[in-house]
Amino acid sequence: MSDKKYVGNGKVNGNYGIINISVCLSDLAPEDITEYQGKKYVRLSVGEKREVDQYGKSHSVWVNNYVPEQSTGASVPPARKSLEKKRIVEDEMPF
Repeated sequence: MSDKKYVGNGKVNGNYGIINISVCLSDLAPEDITEYQGKKYVRLSVGEKREVDQYGKSHSVWVNNYVPEQSTGASVPPARKSLEKKRIVEDEMPF
């Protein structure tokens, strides 16, 4: 299992099961952001912590960097194609 990049946390608010989260944008790296049709996206996952922390936070937020394995005939979502293309271009830059 890959390492998770934690960028925030949250807690359940009230009796409705709503989870309010906070994300530290400064913790996001350029490779965490994908662009699709002129808009920027960050894929995040939210999971329940084993224990509520000292600040009452019951959930963790991390960057979802899952990229499915490529198999013949499989279709890659456009947002992932954009990210892969962006990474290739960045790797080709001389600096």
